[in-house]
Amino acid sequence: MPDESTRLFRDQGFRNLFAATMASAAGASVARIAIPLTAVVALGADEFEVGLVSVFLTLPFLLVGLPAGAWVDRMRRRQVLIFCQGVRSLILMSIPVLWWIDFLTIWWLSAAVLLFGICNVFYDVAYQSYLPGLVGRENLVQAHTRTTSVQQIFTLGGPALGGQLAALLTAPVSLVVTSVGLSLSSLFILRIRQVEERRESSGKRDLLGEIREGVLLVRTDRRLRALAESSAWLNLTSYAAYSITVVFLARDIGLSVLSVGIFFSISGIGGVAAAFSFKFLAGKVGHGPLLWLPLFVGAPFGLLLPMADPGWTVWLAAAASSVVAFTTVIFNIGFMSSCQAVVPDRALGRVNATLRFLTWGVMPLGSLLGGTLADVLGTRQALCAAAAAGLLSFLPTFLSPWRKERSLPEEPTSLGDLLGAGPEPVKE
Repeated sequence: MPDESTRLFRDQGFRNLFAATMASAAGASVARIAIPLTAVVALGADEFEVGLVSVFLTLPFLLVGLPAGAWVDRMRRRQVLIFCQGVRSLILMSIPVLWWIDFLTIWWLSAAVLLFGICNVFYDVAYQSYLPGLVGRENLVQAHTRTTSVQQIFTLGGPALGGQLAALLTAPVSLVVTSVGLSLSSLFILRIRQVEERRESSGKRDLLGEIREGVLLVRTDRRLRALAESSAWLNLTSYAAYSITVVFLARDIGLSVLSVGIFFSISGIGGVAAAFSFKFLAGKVGHGPLLWLPLFVGAPFGLLLPMADPGWTVWLAAAASSVVAFTTVIFNIGFMSSCQAVVPDRALGRVNATLRFLTWGVMPLGSLLGGTLADVLGTRQALCAAAAAGLLSFLPTFLSPWRKERSLPEEPTSLGDLLGAGPEPVKE
């Protein structure tokens, strides 16, 4: 009998989505280090300006996060994915082009990142809403572990590659790799042949009404609310630290561009291990405990980074960051699988958008907070404050019904009753 992984990869739709995820992850892993290095090295940005770039990347989750879900629920999600990948590719290509002709500024970099972030909102909401219909709810955990594993593999190798490319080609030019990866990703999604169902919006419903439905579902279900609270606090504190980590490593510690990439690659080892370990750990301790226990265990390791100095301690901090990455990815896989398992398909767009608004909308606040604290207190002290605050991220899920859940529900629960009957899906 073929195992679950083999069955998934025998499906033409999942194979292409997996390939699209791989191409996109390859480019994104380079951009993850190339964008802040472009600000720091190519444009000479200070700590606040680097934080501002990070703010603009995630600010769209506050600006368009909620209406994006209602719009995605009205559209065919595959078409949204294709369009967003193409536009993101063009936006990032503008950065090296403007740099070549000596027109690149910190303000254009921020504007490009803002537009890129708007596309990220629609792509992420559409992706999370498209996956359950493509693979089936019974395969959600397996699908997430496979797609997350490839993302984490590139998270591991991407920064080192990005650092090498930035050193050889300069940081702006290395973004060409990201642009090509996104273009390839859109082509793979285009090859998916499965017929998609699209929910037609009722004539009695307006955009605000559909947004309210998504907010209502998250607010009234204790499990979704707890996941949103834990994830939001985790993202707020993580982005406060991440927005200034490159500055800390490059300026305070004195690492070269290549060494910064190696640091992030070491940190990524934990994420790769987590992607391959989730199913085993869920079988041992249950699905529910994996929504709080990893955050409880992993958060203290984040305190080692602000204690690092030039020399061996910075690599000890990289190993500690790998532990943090392991526990964070375990939580994220559980978070995505849990939300998609309990929410009816026709509300997935709105609920995913609400959750992204609540959990990713705090990222620009975290980036702004990190940059501001670094400007006022110093980079090391700001990193320490962010890591200390992150110790509390496990509490909401620990105090929720997830603590006693051993497995995911097989069918969406009574959340669907809150939406009313609604119209039937329409075949493409």
